[in-house]
Amino acid sequence: MFKKRVSADPDRMWRLHLLDLATMRETPLAEPASVDDQVAWLDGHTVMYAKGPDVWSVPADGSGTPALLARGASSPAVSR
Repeated sequence: MFKKRVSADPDRMWRLHLLDLATMRETPLAEPASVDDQVAWLDGHTVMYAKGPDVWSVPADGSGTPALLARGASSPAVSR
């Protein structure tokens, strides 16, 4: 997972991308907003990230829509 600069607009300058190391294919995630550096895997198909005062999740294949995972949680972490 990495942030890629996609615009000069400071509100939408960065976008999360997944890099497939086998093919070097970059897939932009469905979250259009610039996202903080805090990104973590939720499971094998979903990533989670901090956006504002909340943690959100989105499918890692670029499909779907962002979903609120935890309100008021400032950092993504999995606790099992």
